[in-house]
Amino acid sequence: MTFPSDPTGELLELMQGEGIDLSQPYMLDFYVLFADEEQGRQAAERVQKEYPGCGLYLNYNEAAKEWELRLVTEMVPEHGPICDIEKTLTALCKKYKGKSDGWGMLEPEDDDVDDGLE
Repeated sequence: MTFPSDPTGELLELMQGEGIDLSQPYMLDFYVLFADEEQGRQAAERVQKEYPGCGLYLNYNEAAKEWELRLVTEMVPEHGPICDIEKTLTALCKKYKGKSDGWGMLEPEDDDVDDGLE
Protein backbone atom coordinates (compact mmCIF):
# COMPACT_ATOMS: atom_id res chain seq x y z
CA MET A 1 0.00 0.00 0.00
CA THR A 2 1.28 3.48 -0.81
CA PHE A 3 0.56 6.62 1.16
CA PRO A 4 0.57 10.36 0.44
CA SER A 5 3.85 12.16 1.01
CA ASP A 6 2.96 14.01 4.20
CA PRO A 7 3.59 13.40 7.93
CA THR A 8 0.54 11.13 8.29
CA GLY A 9 1.47 9.14 5.20
CA GLU A 10 5.06 8.80 6.40
CA LEU A 11 3.94 7.48 9.79
CA LEU A 12 1.52 5.01 8.20
CA GLU A 13 4.29 3.81 5.89
CA LEU A 14 6.62 3.36 8.87
CA MET A 15 3.94 1.40 10.72
CA GLN A 16 3.34 -0.80 7.69
CA GLY A 17 7.09 -1.38 7.41
CA GLU A 18 7.13 -2.49 11.05
CA GLY A 19 4.59 -5.17 10.18
CA ILE A 20 1.56 -3.51 11.77
CA ASP A 21 -1.68 -4.70 10.16
CA LEU A 22 -3.25 -1.44 9.05
CA SER A 23 -6.58 -3.11 8.30
CA GLN A 24 -7.25 -3.64 12.03
CA PRO A 25 -8.57 -1.05 14.50
CA TYR A 26 -6.17 0.37 17.10
CA MET A 27 -6.32 3.01 19.81
CA LEU A 28 -4.97 6.20 18.20
CA ASP A 29 -3.92 9.30 20.13
CA PHE A 30 -4.30 12.83 18.71
CA TYR A 31 -2.48 15.72 20.41
CA VAL A 32 -3.05 19.47 20.72
CA LEU A 33 -0.76 21.74 22.78
CA PHE A 34 -1.76 24.82 24.77
CA ALA A 35 0.35 27.40 26.59
CA ASP A 36 -2.37 27.91 29.19
CA GLU A 37 -4.28 25.32 31.24
CA GLU A 38 -7.58 27.22 31.12
CA GLN A 39 -7.46 27.41 27.32
CA GLY A 40 -6.80 23.67 27.27
CA ARG A 41 -9.79 23.03 29.54
CA GLN A 42 -12.10 25.16 27.40
CA ALA A 43 -10.90 23.41 24.25
CA ALA A 44 -11.40 20.02 25.91
CA GLU A 45 -15.03 20.89 26.63
CA ARG A 46 -15.56 21.82 22.98
CA VAL A 47 -13.76 18.72 21.68
CA GLN A 48 -15.79 16.47 23.99
CA LYS A 49 -19.00 17.74 22.36
CA GLU A 50 -17.64 16.86 18.91
CA TYR A 51 -16.24 13.46 19.93
CA PRO A 52 -18.49 12.05 22.67
CA GLY A 53 -17.42 8.65 23.87
CA CYS A 54 -13.74 9.20 23.04
CA GLY A 55 -11.09 9.41 25.73
CA LEU A 56 -9.99 12.96 26.42
CA TYR A 57 -7.10 13.92 28.71
CA LEU A 58 -5.43 17.22 29.59
CA ASN A 59 -2.00 17.01 31.22
CA TYR A 60 1.05 19.20 31.58
CA ASN A 61 3.78 18.04 29.20
CA GLU A 62 7.12 18.67 30.92
CA ALA A 63 9.16 18.16 27.75
CA ALA A 64 7.13 20.67 25.73
CA LYS A 65 6.45 22.94 28.74
CA GLU A 66 2.84 23.17 27.57
CA TRP A 67 -0.54 21.66 28.34
CA GLU A 68 -1.31 18.65 26.18
CA LEU A 69 -4.82 17.67 25.17
CA ARG A 70 -4.97 14.02 24.05
CA LEU A 71 -7.96 12.59 22.23
CA VAL A 72 -8.01 8.77 22.20
CA THR A 73 -10.22 6.89 19.78
CA GLU A 74 -10.34 3.38 18.38
CA MET A 75 -10.18 3.28 14.60
CA VAL A 76 -8.54 1.65 11.62
CA PRO A 77 -5.45 3.79 10.87
CA GLU A 78 -6.41 5.21 7.47
CA HIS A 79 -4.94 8.38 5.99
CA GLY A 80 -8.19 10.21 5.19
CA PRO A 81 -9.99 9.68 8.51
CA ILE A 82 -6.84 10.51 10.49
CA CYS A 83 -6.38 13.75 8.55
CA ASP A 84 -10.08 14.57 9.05
CA ILE A 85 -9.73 14.27 12.84
CA GLU A 86 -6.56 16.37 12.84
CA LYS A 87 -8.26 19.04 10.71
CA THR A 88 -11.31 19.09 12.99
CA LEU A 89 -9.17 19.30 16.14
CA THR A 90 -7.16 22.15 14.65
CA ALA A 91 -10.35 24.06 13.82
CA LEU A 92 -11.96 23.41 17.23
CA CYS A 93 -8.84 24.38 19.20
CA LYS A 94 -7.78 27.42 17.16
CA LYS A 95 -10.07 29.70 19.20
CA TYR A 96 -8.21 28.56 22.33
CA LYS A 97 -4.75 29.04 20.78
CA GLY A 98 -4.12 25.31 20.56
CA LYS A 99 -1.65 23.90 18.06
CA SER A 100 -1.91 20.42 16.67
CA ASP A 101 0.96 18.15 17.67
CA GLY A 102 0.21 15.13 15.49
CA TRP A 103 -1.01 11.66 16.29
CA GLY A 104 0.34 8.25 17.16
CA MET A 105 -0.35 4.93 18.77
CA LEU A 106 1.32 2.43 21.02
CA GLU A 107 2.85 -0.42 19.08
CA PRO A 108 0.58 -3.44 19.35
CA GLU A 109 1.81 -6.26 21.51
CA ASP A 110 2.80 -9.42 19.71
CA ASP A 111 1.13 -12.35 21.48
CA ASP A 112 3.50 -14.78 19.76
CA VAL A 113 6.68 -13.30 21.22
CA ASP A 114 8.24 -15.34 24.02
CA ASP A 115 9.04 -12.79 26.70
CA GLY A 116 10.21 -15.41 29.16
CA LEU A 117 7.20 -14.94 31.41
CA GLU A 118 4.94 -17.84 32.28
